[in-house]
Amino acid sequence: MMTSSPLQTLKSTKGGRRVAAALLVCLSVVAGGAPGASAQTPPAPSFYWPYGIVQIAGTNLTPPAQPVIAFVNGKACGSGATTVAAAAEGTPAGDVGKTVYVIDVLADGAATGERPGCGRAGDPVTLYFPQSGVAAQQPLFKQGGQRVDLDITVQTGFRAALPALAADGSY
Repeated sequence: MMTSSPLQTLKSTKGGRRVAAALLVCLSVVAGGAPGASAQTPPAPSFYWPYGIVQIAGTNLTPPAQPVIAFVNGKACGSGATTVAAAAEGTPAGDVGKTVYVIDVLADGAATGERPGCGRAGDPVTLYFPQSGVAAQQPLFKQGGQRVDLDITVQTGFRAALPALAADGSY
């Protein structure tokens, strides 16, 4: 008794011939690659991500873990956070024990990872640390990552605070 392969069984029917042909095409594409297809580097993101040390007059921010907001052209265009750098593989020795930040700043546009009116090449980026009441207009928007260490010497006075009550209950 002769046994037939699954491919031969598929080929013996009209619908099976179509399935077999489709399987052969798929196998040839997988084995040989699609015509014109090649490994490509994915496109670079259009946003900007500054990172680095942030201090006020040479000391860590208080509190050390807090949000950071990026403003471009007067518009909130990104957010991130600060933390204290711990000794770990890949952490520069000079960063250990210091407040560090990283923030994604969106580019101008309507695509994923973009926001209308946000960063274009050369736009000044203001980084605001609301819990410390400090802001720094240091980096200029550019595509990709950039280390930008900040030592802020002037506080802005924009710290969020609750109103104080006088002893008589008035403000």
